[in-house]
Amino acid sequence: MIAFAAFQQLRLGMPLLPSRRRWNLVLVCVGIHVLCLTTAAGQAPAVRQAFERGAAAMRNGQPAAAEQAFRDAVKLAPSMAEAHLDLGLVLGREGKLAEAIQSLQQAIILDPSQPSAGMFLGIFLFQSNRPDEARAALQKELSREPDNVEALVWLGNVELATAHPDRAAAALDKAAEKSPDNLDLLELRGKAHSQVARDSYARMAKLEPDSWHVHRVQAQIFADEGKHAEAVTEYQAAIKQQTRNPDLYEALGDEYRASSQLEAAQAAYQTELKLAPTNPVAMYNAGSVAIERGDSAAGVPLLQAMVKVYPGSPVAEYYLGRGLASLGKDQEAANWLQKSATGDHNGEIGKRSYYELTRIYRKLHRTEDAQAALADYNRIREAQEKASTQQVQDWKKLAQPTAESAAATGNSQP
Repeated sequence: MIAFAAFQQLRLGMPLLPSRRRWNLVLVCVGIHVLCLTTAAGQAPAVRQAFERGAAAMRNGQPAAAEQAFRDAVKLAPSMAEAHLDLGLVLGREGKLAEAIQSLQQAIILDPSQPSAGMFLGIFLFQSNRPDEARAALQKELSREPDNVEALVWLGNVELATAHPDRAAAALDKAAEKSPDNLDLLELRGKAHSQVARDSYARMAKLEPDSWHVHRVQAQIFADEGKHAEAVTEYQAAIKQQTRNPDLYEALGDEYRASSQLEAAQAAYQTELKLAPTNPVAMYNAGSVAIERGDSAAGVPLLQAMVKVYPGSPVAEYYLGRGLASLGKDQEAANWLQKSATGDHNGEIGKRSYYELTRIYRKLHRTEDAQAALADYNRIREAQEKASTQQVQDWKKLAQPTAESAAATGNSQP
């Protein structure tokens, strides 16, 4: 039998290519598998020589010569599954899909355990616009090797192409468990889940277009797009049907708050609090927006009650510290702000807490503490500015692909 030396390492490193526009790159990877071929003892010299010629031709970028070499191997050893497999890979690399499919099918008949033969068969069937057969081939491959990430990705491709985003999402979720940081996979997975969400929302709208559920979904979509006024309108329509739903009032308050309508936000949060008086989130919402509006007398008691029920919340401690400071309770305010700064030592709340602490410590004539707080404030601010600059640079790099990447993708066809 012909062995694939280091075949598993190469296959595991194979790029995940979810887009049909990049299939040619997959076919390049298919050809590369031939380079990992080694001969095993027991084969006729002519067979070994045929494989060696094929591997050499692939190394030299001569797919036609490689095809002929592997055709010779098939003639010399027609019952050898590997010969049919390698011929199929080369034919696929050349775009001769019908012959590639036949060759891979023969390899599987001779030896169903051939590594990834079913996956490549599924890919070529998919490229040949035979999605049902491609699905069957990929599913069979996955029944043999359930954690084959590439096969899962291509099954996701097939399901998306045949309008089954829910099935695609299931396959891609499993692939993401095994390869959580692959950008191509993450993009495709997000696309699948987005389609599932759109399909669900469309069905909701069809079943009951004026349902409060539909209004809430539409409000969430507007909110995600930054269209706060439109989101408010939709939440208000939902509330007309669900007048005692605290979650709707909370979401409405969030939209008012996002658009700096603090008085309206406070009214919405107050209604939320009346409907859910023991809910710490409702306490926080009403209390924190009151602090923002300068009504610390109303906000501080709510936040004090909130931190008793839900201790260890830096953002609540921050607003409580601000409120106490505005009421002239500087020492108590400093205690809470120190807690919030410690709880979010490197984050935005930490930065704001250190800023407030600098002011309070100066007021209390605690010069060294004020200097230390200011140093922490500057440390976080500088780190945030550096991270923001780095993010801009990273996006610029992504937006300007290398000449090699551009050449690789520019010749791909749907």
